Amino acid sequence: MPRRRSRQTGFRLLICAAAVFTTSSLSAQNALAAGIWKTSVTGSAVGQSAIMPIGKPPTATVLEGSVRLDWAPSTFATGKEVGGYIVKRQVLGNTDAVQICTVVAPLRTCQDSKPPDQQVVYVVVPSQQLWRGPASPPSSPVTMPAAPIAATVVVPAATATPLPSPSASPNPTPSPDPTPSPTDPPSPTPSAS
Repeated sequence: MPRRRSRQTGFRLLICAAAVFTTSSLSAQNALAAGIWKTSVTGSAVGQSAIMPIGKPPTATVLEGSVRLDWAPSTFATGKEVGGYIVKRQVLGNTDAVQICTVVAPLRTCQDSKPPDQQVVYVVVPSQQLWRGPASPPSSPVTMPAAPIAATVVVPAATATPLPSPSASPNPTPSPDPTPSPTDPPSPTPSAS
């Protein structure tokens, strides 16, 4: 019997060694995983998800002094519409985009004030709380028509000789001679003595 015990003890030692090795390696992996997910900043974050639908391209309508944008709904695979949309304007040929409005679904329209005197395009980004979907393809380029230039009125400069003013009567009255005529000095009055 003593042989049996020694085999059991050896087998137990082997199992314990394997358990210790496995546990220590799992602990190291957990510590490594915990180090990967450790954060050093606080605050809210915005993420892009692969399950968020892509935005639909907007249709731009040029109005007097502004641009109206309309687009189709972006829906999840379940058919539910996203919670809102972010509309951005981008100057054609530039990579910077400016956010012009945020819209809560089911509204899908936005109005932009007169964009800069350049061609611009618009994109729609679907949003659901802090998640953002991929931006839509850009709209057709939009250029606001130039404002009509006011007519320039030319006023002639004042001349040295005054121009005659038109009179209401067909026979104008002669104007007095501008040079004064000499007058006789007043005669002295006799004084009573």
